[in-house]
Amino acid sequence: MRQESALPRGAVDRLACRLLRAVTLVCDLLGVLLLAGVLLLIVAAVVARDLLDLGMPWTEEVATLLAIYAVGFGSLSAWVRGEHLLVDLFSHRLPPLALALQYRLTALLSCGFFALAAWGAWTMSEMSANNRTVSLGISFSYLYYGIFVGFAGMTLLSAWQALRGRVAWQAVGGSGGEAP
Repeated sequence: MRQESALPRGAVDRLACRLLRAVTLVCDLLGVLLLAGVLLLIVAAVVARDLLDLGMPWTEEVATLLAIYAVGFGSLSAWVRGEHLLVDLFSHRLPPLALALQYRLTALLSCGFFALAAWGAWTMSEMSANNRTVSLGISFSYLYYGIFVGFAGMTLLSAWQALRGRVAWQAVGGSGGEAP
């Protein structure tokens, strides 16, 4: 079991810490529930097709929708915890000032990329508003909203990281270690 670090001393940092923990918990729960829904739909479709000789073509569309939202919420949760893929070749050798600058620059570049990706997902949702799925007639926009949620959330978090910088109470790189 991971040892919980003490809450930070400043009021703003305490609020941010609690908010990030809540976001992580909610995103993790939603991701698990959505993936469980995907699993149940796939099992139900196989059982209905093979044992009951019933077709359920709508399950593919719903499973796709649930999987996209699960990935969106999961990626947001992973970003909060710092568990996305990270290549760290030389950061441990940098002096504290250079390390802080590198952290903020990386967060700023990430913010730009995430904002661009969120904008792209939003644009695609508008462009595909009249395109409908075959079985249920659901607008493809709902698929892109799941992508938008993940990227918009990561945009906000990386903007906060670029403005705030490294904090001692937030785990860095998924290792559970503390930042200096």
